[in-house]
Amino acid sequence: MKLSRLLSMALVALCASQTPAFAQLNWKLASAAQPGSPLIGFVDEAATKITAGSKGAIKVERLFIGSEQEIVQQIVRGRLEMVSVSLAGTAPIVPEAGLMTTPYIWRSDAERDFVTDNYALPVLKKIYETKGLVIVGWGEVGWNDTVCKKACLSPADVKGMKVRVGPATSSKIFWSSLQANGVQMPLSELFPALQSGLVDAADLPFPYYVTTPAAQSAPHYVTTRHLHHASHMLVNKRVWDGLSAEQKALIQASVPEAARQRREVDASVKPKMDEFKAKGGHIHELTPAQRAEWSKLVIPNQEQMVKEAGGAAPELWAAIQKGKQDYAARGGK
Repeated sequence: MKLSRLLSMALVALCASQTPAFAQLNWKLASAAQPGSPLIGFVDEAATKITAGSKGAIKVERLFIGSEQEIVQQIVRGRLEMVSVSLAGTAPIVPEAGLMTTPYIWRSDAERDFVTDNYALPVLKKIYETKGLVIVGWGEVGWNDTVCKKACLSPADVKGMKVRVGPATSSKIFWSSLQANGVQMPLSELFPALQSGLVDAADLPFPYYVTTPAAQSAPHYVTTRHLHHASHMLVNKRVWDGLSAEQKALIQASVPEAARQRREVDASVKPKMDEFKAKGGHIHELTPAQRAEWSKLVIPNQEQMVKEAGGAAPELWAAIQKGKQDYAARGGK
């Protein structure tokens, strides 16, 4: 065998030995969760497990982006591979998802969880895929309550008040039902707006609220519990379709299960509220009778959610109502 041929074969063998066994995928997992929020832990856990479980084939790094609407726009455009956002964040792209945040739709946590897991989620997964998004995990943000610069214990207290209205239909319906003076703005603009006096109230889930400047500029937290925020982890569908079955299974298994997220977020609220009060904050726990004063103004406008969402909203709404009936038939309250 000629020397030149031997050298050529050796070079080929050397190059082959230096070629990686896989092409590493570098993913960004974006979230708007603030430091101190339990959501940060869930996002980091998913990123770590995907990276470790794939043996580095999919390297996931968390990325903070303050606006959930921007996060969703970027994943739809393919600039992000994976995100963790609330349903309010996806509402401009997937308006049907807003039905899950319909004000005063849920009578209890147990009813909400049963209907979501067994009836709503299968429909939502189909809807999201038509938008180029794949739901790989369901999570928890918490109940939205009212935050004010003063004690807002009744609908009369917020009538005519300047309040931040979010981009989701549920936010518009809630505040318009109460005849508040709504100022629509993205979440990223809320905190300077509260500080400057552009608005005097908003609605936020406590685990998020307490990690933001809103806790100082609007120190009155009123437990209206008018709508509930779930979160979800999404993957761009084009990216998802390029994965192997094993990689897809790994990603889904790496997202903390919904039941655990619900427990941990719920368990985190009371200690954080106690800490908030110790620092001078105000927690106003409404009685069922007080909360009913809010809900009776809002419930008549729930059907507006379906009309404004359009698309597959009637299918999702029907699934929710069927689930609520099933839950009641099983003796749930």
